Amino acid sequence: MLTTKKTNLRRLKSKAVIDRLFLEGEGIHSKHLFLRLIQEKETPFVYAGVSVSKRTFKKAVDRNRIKRQLRVALKSVTQISFKGSFMLVYKGRKLPNTLELIEETSLLFAKITPL
Repeated sequence: MLTTKKTNLRRLKSKAVIDRLFLEGEGIHSKHLFLRLIQEKETPFVYAGVSVSKRTFKKAVDRNRIKRQLRVALKSVTQISFKGSFMLVYKGRKLPNTLELIEETSLLFAKITPL
């Protein structure tokens, strides 16, 4: 389970919420990442999911490594200033560096304007 000291970050597991994210949520792009989010004030937690394209990275080892790196990047971000759900999708074409992902993730979350 993803939990941090600053925010209550939980894993996004519900297929219904994930479908709603991609139908109704707002999207924010950066160079290698795509963030889809829905802000909800009544939710006590922040639900997070990470994804990597199977089309781009054929090997499960590579996809799992990138997902682990994305989770580390999410844990290092302390600027999550909203409540709701989000999905972080890696859209790059090559294996990333963890430090670059951390920087890009923090810049991506700085673009969010809370309700």
